[in-house]
Amino acid sequence: MRNGSERRLFVAATSQNDGKTTCTLGLIKAFRDRASSIGFIKPIGQRYVKVDGMEIDEDTVLIQKVCGLTCPIKDMSPIAVERDFTRRFLDDPEGLLPGLEQAIRTSFAVAASNNDLVVIEGTGHAGVGDVFDLCNARVAQMLDARAIIVTRGGIGQPIDEIAVNRGLFEKASVPVIGVIANKVRPDKLEQTQHYLSKAFTRKGLALLGTLPYVHRLTWPTVQDIAQSLHAEVLNAPQRLTNEVAAILVGAMTPHNALKRVVDKSLIIVPGDRDDLVLAAVTTDLLREDMDLSGFVLTGGLRLAPQTMELLERTHIPILAVELSTYDAAAEIHDTVVKIRATEEEKIQTAMSLVREHIDLDRLWQAL
Repeated sequence: MRNGSERRLFVAATSQNDGKTTCTLGLIKAFRDRASSIGFIKPIGQRYVKVDGMEIDEDTVLIQKVCGLTCPIKDMSPIAVERDFTRRFLDDPEGLLPGLEQAIRTSFAVAASNNDLVVIEGTGHAGVGDVFDLCNARVAQMLDARAIIVTRGGIGQPIDEIAVNRGLFEKASVPVIGVIANKVRPDKLEQTQHYLSKAFTRKGLALLGTLPYVHRLTWPTVQDIAQSLHAEVLNAPQRLTNEVAAILVGAMTPHNALKRVVDKSLIIVPGDRDDLVLAAVTTDLLREDMDLSGFVLTGGLRLAPQTMELLERTHIPILAVELSTYDAAAEIHDTVVKIRATEEEKIQTAMSLVREHIDLDRLWQAL
């Protein structure tokens, strides 16, 4: 550590999926112009993947790969909230809490070592984790950090939600040094920035930036959907990186369904609707302006062998699930979209948004 004098930025949010990780990624990249070295830690992660047998927060995996950080990945993600984590804690809070706190402090020391700036990513809103005495506000306090809060676009609701989250941080003696409004409607960007700035100025808060909503950042990949549905992949596993811009439920005749098919469509269809699948594939082959992202076959049904033989010659991924068409569509609708390290265009978009729309000089000075 640089004698404990490194800048410490805690990135919080008013709720899940407000764009906290997008902002964190962009800030780490942007601040490399100002800091000679940057560390990162997400002390508590709720969504994790297995890395070399360890449970690591999935956002940490993204940050490490994209930013090329050399810190041991377990020190960037010391605590993963497993399925029975809360129950185990409540059965023995006095026994477990000291160890959890020590794990965070020890890992932070490693992540901060020899860095000018340490970016600390929270999880969910300020109170998430209070059930095991380690809410975001408490963790920021432990690490002596300053906080910014990411919220969604709008005017009334973000101001109200910021007030609640700011209150929790300030109760823990954590300075809130600014707000970032994310996913703002592009046609409302200037108006939203104007009124949020006025409102937060009255509250003694700095509006550090307003980021426009970019639809592409919300596009899932076929792989995201396959994982969400626990689907069997029947064709083109190498194309699971296909992005999905539109979702069509094939519950109509082929000629009517094809009127609604656009580029990067995912078609959800009962597994015995060979007619609709073949019509869509033919359209994909004939139109140069359109590529289908994939199919989801529902109901535990399968296409005829002759149909599958034809589809196996295409580039189109096919997923199969036991779910009904309705349940599959509902599950896909609720799929949480996360940027992957392989999605270079999304990563570049996130970095550009931060550089263009956040007052980096003001934030750096506030730290």
